Amino acid sequence: MVKRLQKKERLTARLISVLIFLVMFNMLSIPLYIALYTNFSFEPLKELNAGIVSVTLRFLGYDARADGSVINLVSGEAMNKIDISWDSTGWKSMYAVAALIIATPISEFSRRMKFALGGAVAIFFINYIRIATTIFVSAKFGFTLFDIVHTVLWREGLILAVVAIWFAWMRMEKYKIWKTK
Repeated sequence: MVKRLQKKERLTARLISVLIFLVMFNMLSIPLYIALYTNFSFEPLKELNAGIVSVTLRFLGYDARADGSVINLVSGEAMNKIDISWDSTGWKSMYAVAALIIATPISEFSRRMKFALGGAVAIFFINYIRIATTIFVSAKFGFTLFDIVHTVLWREGLILAVVAIWFAWMRMEKYKIWKTK
């Protein structure tokens, strides 16, 4: 009888944790939907992405220059203008990983905030690699591959990265990896 009661209490506690997560995650999605509805865009983030990607392309030997949020790339005889759109900055993925971590009630809030920031930075870096490799492959093998590399490889890849970072964080919290007393 005692074991059955303990099992029921554990199940109730887990269900409450899931409910807290769902409520928090949905509340954190409100700013995302407001940004989408109002067509919010943050130009400095677009320009930062264009700047660091153009520097990377120059390092790889390409004639690339950032002009605001546009990368002007000379590839062969052609001048290609690649616009780093607001969606290309990875802002939704950065927001999603932060919201997932903040909404998951498995550690104290300050730890969640620290890892949410770290997760967002990791997604920014992965997104930078996504943009740079998409442009590099397109410049090297032809811009007809741009949509294939961008859509098939990297759009889904960024989603997997968000889930992987969230999952890794939950494992770290569960097994107390990097946790100090």
